[in-house]
Amino acid sequence: MRIRLTVSYRGGRYAGWQVQRDAPTIQGELQAVVSRLMGREVAVTGASRTDAGVHAVGQVCHFDAPRELPLPRWMRAFARLLPEDIRVLDCRPADADFHARFSALRKTYLYHVDPAPIASPFLSPFSWHRPRIADFEEMARAAAFLQGPVHQRAFASRPEGDRDLRGIESFTVDAGARLVTFTVVGRSFLRHAVRGMVGTLLEVGYGRRSADSVRSMATAAADHPLMVKAPAHGLCLLRVDY
Repeated sequence: MRIRLTVSYRGGRYAGWQVQRDAPTIQGELQAVVSRLMGREVAVTGASRTDAGVHAVGQVCHFDAPRELPLPRWMRAFARLLPEDIRVLDCRPADADFHARFSALRKTYLYHVDPAPIASPFLSPFSWHRPRIADFEEMARAAAFLQGPVHQRAFASRPEGDRDLRGIESFTVDAGARLVTFTVVGRSFLRHAVRGMVGTLLEVGYGRRSADSVRSMATAAADHPLMVKAPAHGLCLLRVDY
């Protein structure tokens, strides 16, 4: 029986989603609970392999249970056995061909920046403190170049095969009452690419590079400047659509 979960977590204590030998991970914690209930090792597959320190509101994952348990029992077990910074929000049966990663149509990520002169101790675990952004309009204009086919390699930490050119459905920048929010929607992203895009846009906001330089990076011009990577703790996986 294939089971689909929607999971929310604070990533600060974890070395990312993917299991590692000597560090706690989100996948590792979930697999430990599922395996305990099943009495054997069971793999849990996630939609996004979020990096160390990255948070999630709506990560999706699945696993194949070797025997059936009532869904309420699964939910009680997750609530009782998972650490308090990992919560399963939804548990439901899935079709046998459902795959959390490969069936995903799009993923939405948020990146929060705190522009206040003094950082809030309550917001700081979930936002990057970057006070006094000088040119918000130019930064927002540069974000428009990060839509459609984008050479994500210019913003990523490393290449992944030959699929550097990936589509981004939308990339917006909004100034709220307290935080600046970058919202990125796309089907797939290279490692650290969203953080590289955000950090590079902020360079535009501080007048350290032009919006046109971001366009050059997105189109893989040979002389593009290097990206600046934003820290992990401001990034959150909002949802995965199927």
